[in-house]
Amino acid sequence: MLDRTALIYYLSILGTLLAAGLGFPIPEEIPIVTAGALLGHQSSDPNSTLRWYIMLPVCISGVVIGDTLLYSIGRFFGPWLLSKKWVQKRLLPPEKRARIEHNFKRYGIWILLVARLMPGIRSPIFIMAGMNRLSVTKFLIADGLYAIPGVTLLFFASYWFTDQFVEIIKKVDSVRPVIVVLGLAVLAAAGAYYFLKHPVSEGDPKEVPFIGEQIVSHVPDPDEKPQEPTVPAAPPSAPVSPTTPEATGSS
Repeated sequence: MLDRTALIYYLSILGTLLAAGLGFPIPEEIPIVTAGALLGHQSSDPNSTLRWYIMLPVCISGVVIGDTLLYSIGRFFGPWLLSKKWVQKRLLPPEKRARIEHNFKRYGIWILLVARLMPGIRSPIFIMAGMNRLSVTKFLIADGLYAIPGVTLLFFASYWFTDQFVEIIKKVDSVRPVIVVLGLAVLAAAGAYYFLKHPVSEGDPKEVPFIGEQIVSHVPDPDEKPQEPTVPAAPPSAPVSPTTPEATGSS
């Protein structure tokens, strides 16, 4: 039976992920990192009732359920939703919608993987996936395959680094407040920088940190007309000598 305190933690992380998935201005990385850090911080406590093998599926489920809800909203209510002025102004301006549609046309289902690699709010991408009538089966399979490794990596990275961070603090207890403040300030500044620079993801691989240009270089652009293959010119035919009566006469 789950401990009440642990259950509150699990439900809080799940609720935050669902809120982030439904468009609240909270990048989903924040609750995932928080969950991993929470487990890492309590890993040395023998009385802790939190378990990573419960928290990790909670994080993955929250991400996939949130994405699926957005997909369903786009599929059934997309045109009505995008007709609202506050959506056009705040969430999905017409120019961003046009760029997302272009990226769907160019990258297809791979745009879901691109969205996973990008910082910022991803809700417009999943809404547009529903509006573009992307197959439900393909969406669930792709979203799950892309979410599981990404969430797992982020979860255990925060779990491990938090544990190391706690060990360092124990060794330098005298400067603990300074380290904590600086660490939080760096994380907050990095998160704010990425969020303000890319507040809404458009599904363009160029926005992916560090590897964006490499991804783009391997994906053809459907707007570019393919070059017609050049047909080599036929070699000149040998001149035909005129036929003379002498040459054709019988002997």
